[in-house]
Amino acid sequence: MNKLTRSNSHDNIALNPMSKIIHSKPTSHGADPSSLGVKDNGTLMSSSSEYVASPYQNASSAIAVLDVLPLTFGAIRGYLPERHQLTNLSIPELQPTILSTKELSLPVDFLPGEDDVKLREDITYHGHKRKVIHHGELIVTKYRLLFVTKSTDSNVMVNVPIGMISQMEKIGGQKFSHINDGAAYGIEIDCKDNRRFFFGIAKEQNQRRNLFDQLTRLIFPFSIAKPDNTNPLQFFSSFFAWNYKQKICPDTIDEGWTLYDKVTDYTRMGIRRHGDPHWSINTEINKDYALCDTYPNVLVLPANFDSSRFQNVAAFRSRNRMPVLSWYCRDSYVTITRASQPLTGLNRKSQDDVEYLQEIANTNVNQNSSLYILDARPKVNAIANKANGGGYEDYSDCELEFHNIQNIHVMRESLSKLHTTIRHGSNEDKNWLIHIRAILTSVNRIVSLVNNDKRSVLVHCSDGWDRTAQLTSLSMLILDSYYRTLDGFLILIEKEWISFGHKFLLRIGHADKIYSERSPVFLQFLDCTYQLLQQFESAFEFNEKFLLTIADSLYSCQYGTFLLNSEKLRTDMKISEYTMSAWTPILQDRKMYLNPLYNTKSNEILQINSTLNQMKLWKNYYFQHMPDYQSTVDKNTNRYSTLLHLRNKLTTESNPVRPDDDSSQTKSRTSSYILSGTHNQNSQTT
Repeated sequence: MNKLTRSNSHDNIALNPMSKIIHSKPTSHGADPSSLGVKDNGTLMSSSSEYVASPYQNASSAIAVLDVLPLTFGAIRGYLPERHQLTNLSIPELQPTILSTKELSLPVDFLPGEDDVKLREDITYHGHKRKVIHHGELIVTKYRLLFVTKSTDSNVMVNVPIGMISQMEKIGGQKFSHINDGAAYGIEIDCKDNRRFFFGIAKEQNQRRNLFDQLTRLIFPFSIAKPDNTNPLQFFSSFFAWNYKQKICPDTIDEGWTLYDKVTDYTRMGIRRHGDPHWSINTEINKDYALCDTYPNVLVLPANFDSSRFQNVAAFRSRNRMPVLSWYCRDSYVTITRASQPLTGLNRKSQDDVEYLQEIANTNVNQNSSLYILDARPKVNAIANKANGGGYEDYSDCELEFHNIQNIHVMRESLSKLHTTIRHGSNEDKNWLIHIRAILTSVNRIVSLVNNDKRSVLVHCSDGWDRTAQLTSLSMLILDSYYRTLDGFLILIEKEWISFGHKFLLRIGHADKIYSERSPVFLQFLDCTYQLLQQFESAFEFNEKFLLTIADSLYSCQYGTFLLNSEKLRTDMKISEYTMSAWTPILQDRKMYLNPLYNTKSNEILQINSTLNQMKLWKNYYFQHMPDYQSTVDKNTNRYSTLLHLRNKLTTESNPVRPDDDSSQTKSRTSSYILSGTHNQNSQTT
């Protein structure tokens, strides 16, 4: 669409037919609700001209705007798009463009595709604890929200991706401020990375209401009209990822989307592509996602189980998420499988499920090896689920163990409390670290069963896409050194999180202000990986900056990797044609994320120290935007660069004279260190 300028005075367009906009004159008698203005305190007001009280009250209102915008703004901007083009675009994309970012002359590196300014408003920004007030402009593009002072140097005081914004709240009037400030009146914005901003607004002409509605249309479009999973253009154009792709590589599939190949990863573990005596790489049973629409289209299943019974096994599991292979040890035949809870209810049984689990146990040729089931839920929660049709395995041929990992709602509240504690200037809140420890303790148990006892383990929680993904992926990270390489870690995320249906869209809350399904499940996985990196620094090819980059990509909506809930949706909506992968820039600039202390010859199984005093708050993430906090990431990057230079120099000088046995002794010492997390302090002083 052509992008001509307009003024903010055109924002109040009534969501009614055009004839009504022209002819209706609201009065205090007999006026319908849509023709009456509403003040910030909720009372009605009348006007001599058409006034929009609150645009996009529901999905039907959002559809109505598609009728109004082309006629109104098309006339203003000199462009009338065709009807089919409009119905295929999103609410944020249809928001009129005020000017180009090139016209702003700001000290900001705008991204390719970040061309259009969608909102520009005079406003005040209240700094830390609202003690200092700055006058300037609020500027919003498809990617970011800025506050720029009106001084001659145009100081940029706020610069945050709009995908990072967690919620907005009107402060003053009917709402009370988080800080006891009776004079506060404006909009407070909370971010998913613990930033908080307060913008003051004059109490006149419903300015706050209009601004709040404009921000909602840009930041939370799915709260206005639910996303249409059958319309890829409408869905993806809600995010900046679509605009970015159009500028960078509109006609090609970037390399990040092709990094993970399911069959290749399973054969790397030691499973034969054809004719494996124990496991079958099955590309047919979930073709077109017919068996389970939240599983990948390639599943590894017991080779000696009657395939005609798979449907019965799936039907006895929540969401049809039957037990399937995650990891296999070619040396011991031990496996980690994953599933959802069985639908035992109060008194249901499935012989197909019982015998299927027995066949999984039979693939482990170690003597007397029954299947061990690790249920991530607290037992009381699992029992409660029986009343709702769920349950757990009370099978004589399996051993069952419950763990105390809390549900998504508890984790969400825990992160919120951590954010509050940090904003109040403290880092003494141990509750979050207690949850991190609980996850790693369960992982330790899985690793011990697999490595020491040679037991195959089935992992599940309720639906098998949250806690289950945490436990399987972290166990694989500890057991398999391949996943501790940079490429391997990205493949691990693709495999255990993305292809197995972690609901990123809902858990992150992309483009939607609804809170009930949000939870920092994947962030906890990154946090647990950080804990491992602290204890075993030389066991990982990547560094902390790598984890921070992934964490930022999780929320920024610059890439498509974390935008959808399942592989089926990604396939149906052709995600690689509309967005870029978050892995592509990492792969193209991999040197930035490499750890020079990495021991390339180490393939040891890590032994975590999961005591609470070994859990470290990830300050470079949780504190990164706090005033006066000095991140150590850049310092560590410089340190790594120096160490890498020294290591290369020493290697060059010592190789001609170093005996072979000295090298093996060095390797032996390194391997011994990697085995135990109790040597954490040694790694920090190396």
